[in-house]
Amino acid sequence: MGFADIHIHTIYSHDATTTVRGVLKQASSVGFDVIAITDHDDIRGAFDARELASQYNIEVIPGVEVTTKDGHLLALYVEQIPRRGLPLEDTLKIIKDLGGIAVAPHPFNQLPGSLSMDNVVGILTKPALKNVLRGIEVYNMTTQPFDERVKRLSAYLPFSQTAGSDAHVHWAIGTGKTEFRGRTAVDFRTALEQGITIPHPYEKELMWKYLFNWLRRITMRRLGYVSHAAATEDRVSTQRMDLRFTRTQRVRLKQKNIGTD
Repeated sequence: MGFADIHIHTIYSHDATTTVRGVLKQASSVGFDVIAITDHDDIRGAFDARELASQYNIEVIPGVEVTTKDGHLLALYVEQIPRRGLPLEDTLKIIKDLGGIAVAPHPFNQLPGSLSMDNVVGILTKPALKNVLRGIEVYNMTTQPFDERVKRLSAYLPFSQTAGSDAHVHWAIGTGKTEFRGRTAVDFRTALEQGITIPHPYEKELMWKYLFNWLRRITMRRLGYVSHAAATEDRVSTQRMDLRFTRTQRVRLKQKNIGTD
């Protein structure tokens, strides 16, 4: 059996504080076999991580957390970014065309960016789309107060259950784990499609500690300090870096947003 975290952010997300190498180092140290980099409407971090992953004995699923009109959606196994702001149904159509699958992150609550129960259940009435949305995140360290409700409701829905860290700081990686049969990214996709993943939650209340730590670290990021590990043998530590590349680097052709007009 292998373990995966399919909801991780790097500094390519405006609100995250760990470099790609820092994420890979932390994920490897925790013992993950597979991770997905799912930055907000940006896939560059996923591509960078995939190129470096073999150095850390880990596999990376290319992904992105897409901002849909109805809430956030994790698009996995994709090489392009669905255009932000589209309805959930249209976004799922694009993910299908890209050969990917999707997971609903931190759903069924009143927080901004979360899909509602009606959004998710509505997909079950769309035969062409119900095999694209494959999972529901029943544990998310940043939305702990809602997790029990989500787990209870999702028990009646035909989706795999996942646990994700939604890590925006490095130490949060590993606070949510999804167990699956096998060790590879292909194995994980098979388990997700067959509905046989096993979510493992964090063992203690971490949300408030996480939020306070995130506020401190996002302030440090604005001053040029992020969590980074320059080499595979280094531990993750706070280092000063030039972050202009995340704002000015030209987007590769494969990364262009695609979608309906």
